[in-house]
Amino acid sequence: MEMRARASVKANENSVRYRAWNGPWRWMLAIDTVAALGGILYTIFVDSPRFPGYMHLLVTYHFGFTRRALIGTIVSWFTDAVPIWYVYALAIVAWIVALGLFVAAFRKIFGFKDENFPLFVYLIGSPFFFKNFAIALGHFDIYGCIWALVALLIPVGPLYPLIVAAGCAGLILIHHLHFLLYIPTICFIVFVRYAAAPGLSPGKIIYGLMLILVVSATFVAALLFGRVTVPQDTFLAYLRSRAADPIDPSNVWMWYSTIGQEIKATWDRLGGHALRFPVYAALIALHAPVWSYFRSLIRALPTAFLRSATVAALVAISVGYVVIGVIAHDYSRWVSGWAVCMFLMMHAVRLLPSAATQTDPPIHPDKATNLVLGWITTAIPRVGVTIPF
Repeated sequence: MEMRARASVKANENSVRYRAWNGPWRWMLAIDTVAALGGILYTIFVDSPRFPGYMHLLVTYHFGFTRRALIGTIVSWFTDAVPIWYVYALAIVAWIVALGLFVAAFRKIFGFKDENFPLFVYLIGSPFFFKNFAIALGHFDIYGCIWALVALLIPVGPLYPLIVAAGCAGLILIHHLHFLLYIPTICFIVFVRYAAAPGLSPGKIIYGLMLILVVSATFVAALLFGRVTVPQDTFLAYLRSRAADPIDPSNVWMWYSTIGQEIKATWDRLGGHALRFPVYAALIALHAPVWSYFRSLIRALPTAFLRSATVAALVAISVGYVVIGVIAHDYSRWVSGWAVCMFLMMHAVRLLPSAATQTDPPIHPDKATNLVLGWITTAIPRVGVTIPF
């Protein structure tokens, strides 16, 4: 009883101490909130002409199986004429859903304790994350993040892998790049929650491999058979018949291009983009406190198998993003997506058993280096879509 009383007193003292130290981090969160809302307003009222997202709401399976057509097909069930404000409405709803799911996932996995508050601020306020989603309205990336968060939150049972795999197939039908963007991270989450934490078995391995084959087949089908086969004039005429606002015909190439054409276009621009690679490296380095904590979680895993599996997953996800960078040149999005996947991976690893007892906070709120880096990341409103900022 006396030991428990002392532990309780010490915990209360630590809570008071962390609460006092978290003052600057509360200001960071407030600034991040304003920056994210400002990014949404800026994108809607200033930067909206660059939206390719409007085309995605117009394309359906009218001409047969077509890549990037799932969302447009669903929209077509409810209306024949699609105004451009649908892009903003759907994107903002997706942003709010992702934000709510992330808060729920952090609360479930880490808990809203005073000592965890700086980590929460660092993640939710990262220029890679919600502030960048706010200026990328209309793009498809956020749907992969949403499904990864769902995979972290929903109950685990025999149907859990099947439900998650069905969602992954849907992501591929939204855009086939999800196969490398978020699906590897989602697979790791399923591995942790369904297989590794409860215990592997031959049945689970076979079950998982079968679902991976189904998802992979969906990707191959979208990649090889999803190009539009009718003439571009016919395709554009159909899109205009569904559009309530003018569309940019230059975006139609996305439904006709081959991988070879996209790679060539990317490599033609590589010289200019390569000059910006140090900027991405600096942005990643600004998150050093997060990476340090993530590394400590991996090192604390109790078995060599879990440590090796986690490192292998990190490598596989990173290689997938390198492949994406070879194909498409939206490097700001890809670097941001990679960072978000690392954040999600950290949540998954936190669910695994640990050989260490956590006594220190994930990020020390009063450490000068953490405060400086935290303020710098707060001051950066976004990473961008194609080029930095």
